Amino acid sequence: MKRSLLAVGLVLLAASGPRARAEVRVTDDAGRSLRLAQPAKRVISLAPSVTEMIYEAGGGKRLVGAVESSDYPPAARKLPRVGSYQQLDLERIASLRPDLIVVWFHGTAAREVEQLAVLGFPIFHLEPRRIEDVPAALERLGQLLGTTPAAESAAQRFRARFAELRSRYAGRPQLAVFYQVADRPLLTTNDQQIISDVIRSCGGHNVFGKEPALVPQVSTESVVAANPDVILTAQIGDGKSDGTHATRAPGDAAFAMWRAFSAMKAVRTGQLWLFPATPISRQGPRILDAVEAVCSAFDEARKAK
Repeated sequence: MKRSLLAVGLVLLAASGPRARAEVRVTDDAGRSLRLAQPAKRVISLAPSVTEMIYEAGGGKRLVGAVESSDYPPAARKLPRVGSYQQLDLERIASLRPDLIVVWFHGTAAREVEQLAVLGFPIFHLEPRRIEDVPAALERLGQLLGTTPAAESAAQRFRARFAELRSRYAGRPQLAVFYQVADRPLLTTNDQQIISDVIRSCGGHNVFGKEPALVPQVSTESVVAANPDVILTAQIGDGKSDGTHATRAPGDAAFAMWRAFSAMKAVRTGQLWLFPATPISRQGPRILDAVEAVCSAFDEARKAK
């Protein structure tokens, strides 16, 4: 299998032929400098958030493949599938003859990405950790794809909207916040994940922000002891994940485990909120939709204190 795949990769790379000289050199979020002889023309995205950023940077027509769940913008649903973040179809990827593969640094199957790198396919890692990193990521994609004007325009719009949101919600009283990634096991995020930056932008404090792991597992007792003012989680699988509005839903099944702790502030005041899944969980341009939704919910929570 490995020898066959290697042969396929080498033949396809050799078949790409001579290139026009328009060298591009960009550093990725793994700290690696990637050099392309010319802007990429055949791109594969290995994360839904990356797919969104490529479209936003003006490179949608250059995409020849993407992983499952790449569903936004709607045009992305028509792209050939190359597996999931858990398991990639390496033969399929090689057959699409990419001249650039963009991956989510901590979210794509590392072993398979390394196999693709060994085959000689150019790999670019992206993982914005802060909201301010998103427009910079768009600009770097623009360089790689030869779509710099579109990418810079998108980055400028993003920065302007974020500045307006920060100005609108500056100075609000602080709230202690628990973000629930999953309930079995009970997972959250630390301050190095972009969701915490959303919370900070709205005047919130992640009660587990100092945990060393990016997505730490915590105990029920530790959440109760932290006594958050607000508990947030993402709604998944209800057909509303592309929306931009939060819903206060203390009776939702996602929060069932907390109803036994009626003295906890978030439970006592009913500040248990569901958020559209994809904007808040994808490190891409729609993260500002999440900021707007979270900030609005926090304003409601402050009234309930």
